[in-house]
Amino acid sequence: MGTPARPTGMSTAGRAALAVAMLVGFYLLAAGIVLGVLGLDIALVVETGRFNALIGKVVLVSLAFAYPVLRVVFLTRRPRERGEAHGLLVTRAQQPELWARVDRIAERTGVRGPAEIRLIPEVNAGVREETRLLGLIPGKRHLVIGAPLLIGLTEAELDSVLAHEFGHYSNRDVRLAGVTVAGRTAILHTIESLHARADGHQAEQEAELRAKAAKRLAKGKKVSDEEAGGGVDRVLAKLFTQYAKLYFRVSESVSRRQEFAADRSAAAIAGRDATAAALRRLPLLAAAEDFYLHRYATIGWSAGLLPMPGQVYGGLAELLADPKRRQELAELTLDQDEDQADPYDSHPPIAQRVAAIEALPEDGRAAEGSGSALVLLREAERTLADLESVSLVPEAATKRRVEWPELVQTACLADCREDCQPVLTALTSAGLPGTVEALLDAIDAGRTWELAGRLPRDERTTAATGLAAREAARPVFRGSLARLTVLALAESGLAHWEFSWSTAAVLHLPDGWDEAFTSALDAAVADAPDTAPLRTLLTTAGLTPAAH
Repeated sequence: MGTPARPTGMSTAGRAALAVAMLVGFYLLAAGIVLGVLGLDIALVVETGRFNALIGKVVLVSLAFAYPVLRVVFLTRRPRERGEAHGLLVTRAQQPELWARVDRIAERTGVRGPAEIRLIPEVNAGVREETRLLGLIPGKRHLVIGAPLLIGLTEAELDSVLAHEFGHYSNRDVRLAGVTVAGRTAILHTIESLHARADGHQAEQEAELRAKAAKRLAKGKKVSDEEAGGGVDRVLAKLFTQYAKLYFRVSESVSRRQEFAADRSAAAIAGRDATAAALRRLPLLAAAEDFYLHRYATIGWSAGLLPMPGQVYGGLAELLADPKRRQELAELTLDQDEDQADPYDSHPPIAQRVAAIEALPEDGRAAEGSGSALVLLREAERTLADLESVSLVPEAATKRRVEWPELVQTACLADCREDCQPVLTALTSAGLPGTVEALLDAIDAGRTWELAGRLPRDERTTAATGLAAREAARPVFRGSLARLTVLALAESGLAHWEFSWSTAAVLHLPDGWDEAFTSALDAAVADAPDTAPLRTLLTTAGLTPAAH
């Protein structure tokens, strides 16, 4: 496949040194602004030999320019990077196999391993070191591993992820990160503070201008077209913003090179193919987890339900094991459009990273570690349940834990009730009971379009008039009738939703309803409505909506 091209231009070390120099330059820029304006004031006084009212105004303007920089950059305490521990702490005694794996990868990378490991619910892994003096003095190391990585990666792919993270240690990237993070924090804090001050000044100016405008209007005078601005704070914020863009481009360029270097470390330890496969799988795994959490794990949240303990995160394994879902994931491809790469992103596009790894020589290690990484966890379901207890919001403790079929049935029934609220409100506001029988009776009484007019309307339906308005309202009314019919069946136990990992929940209606239901709805909302077919279906199913 050929030898990958070596990066040209400034080396990573050179760019890192430049990033540090630019951090120093940030403070020099701020100091230069303060000292510069004060120096001009002093020079003006010395040159004129006196201090009069005009010079006093100039000095005040200079102080107004220098004070925001002095206060925001040098006198205001910036928020610290706390690095607060989160996730589930797992000890060597609790998870010896996982710790052994981590120790082995750290040893093969040639670095000191972490002092603690924590499991987190995100598709992510990372290292953190409690360094001092902007990363110059090393300290205790921490490793976080996302539970979805254990669920969705093979052992070899997990090795690759771990080797990548330890590769940052071997390249001293973690220490350099202390400098770049300090610079980013300082610059962003300065810009945000200056913009906040500018917003406050602008709000005050706008209030003054509105008051002046009201007085001028009261006197019959023309209102001034003067606009409020952020004053000198806004000017300074824009100046520092330009400096920030340059700093971020340099510092993130260093970070991107570090990512490539860590990928090469991973390939050397876990194998080329496993590393490329892990890189491909990570974005797909993130998409799968997001889909799973929204469509499965939290589907019953508003109904007061959650899956059984361990399944809020662990159910992802079931989704990934389903053949149809696996096929859907296999059909997803990486976005190869490199024009979309963000110069301010600390990570290169996945496609570039995969290409760089696949350009490495074949190492003959394609079959190593093909088993699921979840086997590294002892009592995996209990461990994932423990992760739920430390990562879910406190409200989760109030939810009832149920098996998947009950969860889906209850959640879908609750959603159906919510979807029926507009038509139930329309019925009650018209003085009718909130039942499908009452809706059918209203149709027979010629009140279809009266009730349709009480349903929520979109912009197109609202704008329509005459026959067009009726035709626009017809499908809305038909949908409301269908949902209310399904609700009546479901609440009577005559219809249910089937849980499936392969598809969304499937609604099962009584036997013989699949085609007959469609035609019965069409008949009920026709210009000459006929509710008899739908009434017959309901009676046959076991409901008796008799005509009145």
